[in-house]
Parts: sequence; C-alpha cells; structure tokens
Amino acid sequence: MAMQCEELENEKCSLIEEMGVFFERNETFSPLSARIFSMLVLSGERGVTFEELLERLEASKSSVSTNLHLLQSTGKITYFTKTGDRKRYFKTAPDQMLVRLDEKIEQWKKEKQLLEKVQSYKLKCVQYDPENDPNQVSMQFNQHYIRFADTMINNLLELRKNISNTLNQFK
Repeated sequence: MAMQCEELENEKCSLIEEMGVFFERNETFSPLSARIFSMLVLSGERGVTFEELLERLEASKSSVSTNLHLLQSTGKITYFTKTGDRKRYFKTAPDQMLVRLDEKIEQWKKEKQLLEKVQSYKLKCVQYDPENDPNQVSMQFNQHYIRFADTMINNLLELRKNISNTLNQFK
C-alpha cells in the first residue's frame, strides 16, 4: 500500500510539472502560476491550502501569495472555507472549463474568418488573372482547413454543452 501511495505521489509530481509546462506555453501563466493551477486541477473539489502549496512547490510565501492573487483576479481560481477552519482552500473556478472552451471556440472562429478572407482574396486574384489556377494546392488547403475549422467549432460547442449540463447537475 505504501508503495502504491509513493507511486501515485510521483505520478502527481510528474503531472504537475508536465501540466505546468503546458499552461506556461498555452495560457501565458508564469511558471509558478502554472504549477499552482496544475495542483488545483489535480486536487479537484477538495481544494489545496496555502500551506500545502508552499510545501509542494517549495516557493516563498510572497511568491505563492502573489500568484494566487493573480490567478484569482483573472477568474481562474477561487477559494472556499470550511466551518471551524480558518484556512482558505483554493480550487479552480467552477466555470473555468467553460471559459477555456469559450476562448478556444472564439480562437477557431477568428481563424476560420481569416481563412475565409484568404480564400475570397485568392478567388478574386483568379478572376483578375486567368493564369492563376483555381484548383491550386493552397486554395485546396484553405478549403480543407475551413471545413476542419467548422468541425472543430461544432465539436467544441458540443463539448461545451455537455460540460455545462454536467456542471448544472452538481449545482
């Protein structure tokens, strides 16, 4: 049993680091904010205390405090208290998944709009210059990419609906 706990703890440490690197690159989090957020994702609804963050991340009180305030001010995390316990327990914001999905949906919509503008421009070029072949590789690529963007948007919207329904079940 002790061996399993140790393996699970090692896996958690590895995941915190891997997720931290991901969030640094994709969410523009600072390294410490990314690790804090990763810990909170893994802790789920039970939350993590300030002291646990200090111990796990081996960072100064001021650095952890600053990064917690930053994550709270951007709506990424929240905290709760327990009756009879003066500690604050930090966790990801309940709607964080939906906010992230909304951002991804908007990103794909903007990319699709840009692709459509490129496609429109290329079609105009073909009209003005008969030497341009409307079936050129780049135009085909654009058409495929526009369809792919549509698929991504629809899939993300479906995922958002499913997550929203799941969250509403637990309210």
